[in-house]
This record gives sequence, C-alpha cells and structure tokens, in this order.
Amino acid sequence: MDTITHGIAGSVLSRTASERPSARSALLLGAVAAMFPDADYFFLSGRLDYLANHRSWSHSFVYMPLFALGLALLARLVFRRTKLPILCLFAAIGITSHILFDWITSFGTMFFVPFSRTRYSLDWVFILDPIFTCIPLAGLIGSLVFPARAGRIARTSAALLGLYIAFCAVLHHRALEVWRALDRPPAGATIAALPQFLSPFRWLGLSEENGEVHAAFFDIGPFARGSDHPQPPMRISQLLGSLSDYYPPPARARIQKFRQAPESPALQATRALPDVQIYLAFARFPLATVKPEPGGGTVVTWEDLRFLPWFAGPWRTDRREGLRREPFVYRVRLDAAGRPIERLFVTSSESR
Repeated sequence: MDTITHGIAGSVLSRTASERPSARSALLLGAVAAMFPDADYFFLSGRLDYLANHRSWSHSFVYMPLFALGLALLARLVFRRTKLPILCLFAAIGITSHILFDWITSFGTMFFVPFSRTRYSLDWVFILDPIFTCIPLAGLIGSLVFPARAGRIARTSAALLGLYIAFCAVLHHRALEVWRALDRPPAGATIAALPQFLSPFRWLGLSEENGEVHAAFFDIGPFARGSDHPQPPMRISQLLGSLSDYYPPPARARIQKFRQAPESPALQATRALPDVQIYLAFARFPLATVKPEPGGGTVVTWEDLRFLPWFAGPWRTDRREGLRREPFVYRVRLDAAGRPIERLFVTSSESR
C-alpha cells in the first residue's frame, strides 16, 4: 500500500480509539505512525537492498512496541495533556495498520524479523487501490469538517474499509477458483491469483508446474469485456485505455505458458551469486532466460512474473521503446569462462 494511504488510514483508525479531548493527537500521531514503517526506504542502499530488506525490521510485530513507544515519547513533547499510554495506543494502531494493510497486498511482509524473514502476503488488494484510499480519506475529511461527530464518522469509515477488504478477500477466493478451473494445475503446483490495477475484479492467475510458468489475465466482474485482439499501448498515455481490453471474462482468458530455461552451467553459476540469491528469495514466480552471446558469453535474465504487465509478454519478448517494463528484472552477463562481468537491474527496452 502506498505511504500516503497508510497515513490517511492510520489517522482514521487511531481516531476511532480516542475521546474528543485527544482527537487531535490521535489524528496526527496515527498518521505519522502509520507512515513510519516506510521510513526503511531511507536506510536502503539500492534495489537489491530494497528487495532484501524493505518490509522487514520496520514492518515487524516484534519491533512494533518499541517503535510505538518511541513515537509516543516524541509526541508527548507536543501533546503534553495526552497521557503517554494513550499516545502509545495511537502509535501502535498506526504502525499495526500499516503492517496489516501491506499484508493484504502481494509484495510480501516480514512480520517476525529478526526471528524469521519469511514473507507473508494475502494477495487481496493491489498495492495502489483508489477505492481503498477514498474510504478512509472520506472519513478523515468528515472528521475534520464535523468535529462534533468525528468519532462516529471515523468508526463508520473504519467499518466500511473493513467491509471493502472482506469483499476483496471474497473476490480473491473466487479468482483462485476460476484460475484453478482454467489452468487445472497438478497437485503440488505453486499457484496464485494476484489483484490488478484499478479494479478489484481484475486478476492475474499464475501457476508454476513441470518447468513452466502459466499466466492469464481475467476479469470476474459483471462488466468484463476484453478484446480478442487487444492493441498494446505504444505510449504511457495509452496505458489506462488498454486496461479493459486485456482483462476478458474467464471463458475467453488466454493462458500464456513460459518455459523455464533448462539447467546449464551458466544458469547454475548465476543462481549461486549472492545478489541473485537475494532476488530469488524475494521472487515468487521467477522466470529465467538464458541467451548465448557471440564469443562464448551468456546473458541470464531473471524476472518475477508477479509483475508481468498486462500489455505484453515477459521481458525477452518486448520490442517496444519508451515503456518501462517489470520493476524487478535482473540481468547477469557472463564471459566465456562463466565469470560474471555485468550484474544489474534492467529498467527499459533500450537497456536490453
């Protein structure tokens, strides 16, 4: 979930736990505390560090009480009339809401650092969801405009937000059922239905089985239409207009099948690199592409198909210029002796 939405939601949720004399501190401290976990960004040195450590220590329930106390002590300097335990409560609500609202997305959150670095994700809500944002935003505005009824407004907003999350959870369950019926993955296959941009009815089905990753975009809503021949966007301005064309109803969904690169010395050498191990610890549906180069060298590209854009296939098939592709595509170039001579994230078609 984006940081601003976290702040808005944390402010409203903290207000539900406050009486009127402490309303101001609840709104402000709840917002600051809810945005605080994303401060880990300022301690990360690059993209690999981001993959390894974003949503770790600052998103851990283990450290949450310490952070809540620290923020409450700072807030006590401003809100001298509000008791410290009350400020701790507001800060704890804000931080906890951030952790839980990241959990319902697909990125993965490490709840129990430093004891475990296991990532948890429910895949219910897309990381940027305008409906999710607007519900607490309306509650926050209402609380500020009508202070006499702010508590009731905040509680109503929180309840509506909970209902929307539950609605998305139900749709996720339905999307998983649809995907299983479409792809018929064998027992033991890794499968997921991932929420998509701007609609809780749009999903990306993914499954990994027998050396292949299968993917399909589909819409389980009542107004799904899709297109048999969708036209890929050539410019950023065309992206949103192409959305509905690429999400047909399940009966017309097209399953794409991506074959994993066969085992080879180059692939094994790349997989053993510490930076690639960080990438693979993060990725849930990694796809490896191995391409020989003149002179005996090899290029190995890793991509996590969770971030497969609706308008194109995997990285190696993209021939358009000017459109950014998946945010996490990692490339290793090996020389003829199998030594890495280049390791970097690829960010555009021109960087191929």
